[in-house]
Amino acid sequence: MSDKYSALQLDVMKELANIGGGNAATSISYLINKPVRMSVPTVDILHYEDIFSTIMEEDTMVNAVLMKMLGDARGYFLFVVSQKSAIQLINMMVPDNLTLNEEVRISALKELVNILVSSYVNALTKIVPSNLITTVPQFTIDMFGAILSSLYMEAEQYDENILIVKNEFYYEDDKIEGSLYLVPEPGVIEALFNYIGI
Repeated sequence: MSDKYSALQLDVMKELANIGGGNAATSISYLINKPVRMSVPTVDILHYEDIFSTIMEEDTMVNAVLMKMLGDARGYFLFVVSQKSAIQLINMMVPDNLTLNEEVRISALKELVNILVSSYVNALTKIVPSNLITTVPQFTIDMFGAILSSLYMEAEQYDENILIVKNEFYYEDDKIEGSLYLVPEPGVIEALFNYIGI
């Protein structure tokens, strides 16, 4: 955990993530007509340099979906899963009678992340009145370090502290793990906590 943030602040972010995750699970269940549960076991805020030693090594190959957040607060959402978890999530999202070509696979994963991010943003705006929108999801497969570093290069000026939300999806007999990263503009996280008063 970054020394800048307290356990209380992380608990608030975890509660927001759980609300968003619950709403996302409800939306996904309705979409696929099968029950899906979701939990958020951990939420943390780490310095960019600590991500690779604490969460995932730089050379780990991952599937990732990127969405930009615009409006009163700006940043990037990055959803990261292993190849195995990506396949499980895609199979969860796609009807049994649909042919799984590459376009369908990518579209299914992007739709899941779109629902997840939208649910988190909606949960946030209920606590902090703000105008926030997100862009169309973009999919990539690459090494984790390359994806994260290229995001910072594109963003030019973003906070060195990153919010990490671990997600666990429960579908049929599977537990599917993924992580959602929020890379905000400088001051966004502090402004949120200041508004809440913690």
